Amino acid sequence: MRARCVGLFCVAVSVPFSVRAQQLDRENPINATIPTSTLSAEVVDVIRIPVSGIGAHPRLDYLTYVPDGSGRLVVSDQRGRLWGFSPGDTQASLVLNESAMPGFADNFEMGVRGFAFHPDFTTPGAAGEHKVYVAYSANNGLGTPDYATPAGFGTDHHSVVAEFTLDPGTLAVVPNSRREVIRIAQPFSNHNIGQLAFNPVADTDPDYGKLYIALGDGGAGGDPVNAGQRLDTPLGGILRIDPTPDGGNAYAVPADNPFVSVNNAAPELWAIGLRNPHRFAWDPTDQGGDGRMFISDIGQDSVEEINVGRAGANYGWDIREGTFVNDNSGNIFVLPANHATDDFTYPVAQYDHDFNNNNIKEAGVSVVGGFVYHDDALPQLQDKYFFADFANQEDGPIYIIDTVDLIERDDFSNVNSLNDGLLAPFEKLRLTRNGNPLASFEALVEQTTGNFNLNRSDLRFGNDADGAIYLLNKHDGWVRKLLPAPRESTDFDFSGFSDADDIDALFAAFGDVTPNTEIFNLDDTGNSDGVVDAADYTVWRSLTGALLGDANFSGQVEQGDLDAVLQNWGSTTAGYADGDLNKSGQVEQGDLDLVLSHWGDTPPEFATDPGDVPEPAVGLGVVAFVALMRRRGV
Repeated sequence: MRARCVGLFCVAVSVPFSVRAQQLDRENPINATIPTSTLSAEVVDVIRIPVSGIGAHPRLDYLTYVPDGSGRLVVSDQRGRLWGFSPGDTQASLVLNESAMPGFADNFEMGVRGFAFHPDFTTPGAAGEHKVYVAYSANNGLGTPDYATPAGFGTDHHSVVAEFTLDPGTLAVVPNSRREVIRIAQPFSNHNIGQLAFNPVADTDPDYGKLYIALGDGGAGGDPVNAGQRLDTPLGGILRIDPTPDGGNAYAVPADNPFVSVNNAAPELWAIGLRNPHRFAWDPTDQGGDGRMFISDIGQDSVEEINVGRAGANYGWDIREGTFVNDNSGNIFVLPANHATDDFTYPVAQYDHDFNNNNIKEAGVSVVGGFVYHDDALPQLQDKYFFADFANQEDGPIYIIDTVDLIERDDFSNVNSLNDGLLAPFEKLRLTRNGNPLASFEALVEQTTGNFNLNRSDLRFGNDADGAIYLLNKHDGWVRKLLPAPRESTDFDFSGFSDADDIDALFAAFGDVTPNTEIFNLDDTGNSDGVVDAADYTVWRSLTGALLGDANFSGQVEQGDLDAVLQNWGSTTAGYADGDLNKSGQVEQGDLDLVLSHWGDTPPEFATDPGDVPEPAVGLGVVAFVALMRRRGV
């Protein structure tokens, strides 16, 4: 008999003798070996983030895109910095550093743990305009927590969410713009705050602008606070708030939160019963049609979980671990016969701590959730959810599964019939490097760092606005992306395709010399001049067959290219595809001349020397001029 608390009320929970008699191997309760997929992806270096303030490589933890249509990405260094860049940049720019976060604490699982851009980031006058929210750890005693630790426990540190205003051009934090949103006391050093995110599926519905916050059970081991099964603390759950000011309050609690009317419950709670859910993500184009949230929850001794996020759900920790009963003494048992009618929400995928079923526990097993792939570069991976194990000493596998196979169930009476206990048919993704098989992501990190004794890859995921997936780690500072193998030498922005954006990246790199410069040196024949210049552009066009004046890369200089120039006439921010064909920094007469002088060109007539093309037809020039004047309202 054990005591469990819900709100301020404790109830006794007993595990029937019949269940106790069916004790399982705590490290290997699932009779399954995870297969290797026939699918593969190339791991490509994108950019290396500068060293942290202490002179060590950054501990890269999360990456996402700026919601302004620019394609820019921001990546966090757990040691206290955010860095911004566009794929193809040769160096990242500093967005935020630890000095903007009073009392910043960086130790073990502490530091910067998540960040999220408000969906109104580009909405003039909105409360969320140019706002980013950052989750980080702070030393105890430098602020008053909104939630103290439960009675009987001390405070190790605080988990904080703070709002910052960014300069929309540089992305740098506006000085003194920090505003604290919520502060929660943590009893131990681990299982802290994690992911922050806004639901990308929400548009104008009640979920729009609501910030979700992942919060571990407070740490130590075995959930000594009983946080997972109580409602009077936010620990061990996912919170949901409106982070913008509400009168005199730093944030608002949504009226439709599931526990908002429960006596003595923390109204911010959206779901409970989680141990360390430091990653979650929605699938914006979910095949089920409702934009499901997928939560990865790190287990203790036995099972790693992927769960579907549901308002009001109780995922069972620490009475459950995966689809098993947990007695919190290192023992697990099969579920009771009546489990299908209990109040717990069970995982949609799981695996145990003995990957190969050889009675040898893998080292430090910990699941890390990712995203559902939607980019066009790897069509074979469309609609597959990515997750991984970042601490396995063997190889740190990356897993993929079709989202339609992530099925919610209540009945696990014959769990071994459900993909041998894995619940869903997921596979280990094959990886390549320069077109050759890569033993593992961990092996790549070891090779890069020269440390061949790593016992964990510390793999983390990121994504961009196109639904592509990036790989991060806490050892070598590289941001990497999954692309087709091998990467085209002319694909400067790592999109998987050679297009107008590569021209923009190439010209932005002119004259630059950084670790990424070498990707632009297409005229390198073994004795590179080391400078990115017009010679590289000439080679790029010859390799791709790109036409001068073909702004939309249709394969012919035609009306669409003329429209790009005329519609953006005078713009000083347009890229190649938007009409700045000569890369002068403004859409103007030179760009119009390029379109007119190459009108009708197709690849067979392509001439690399602009002097070889015929003069523009006078009639066409007059038509273009008249069209321009009409568009400008003259």
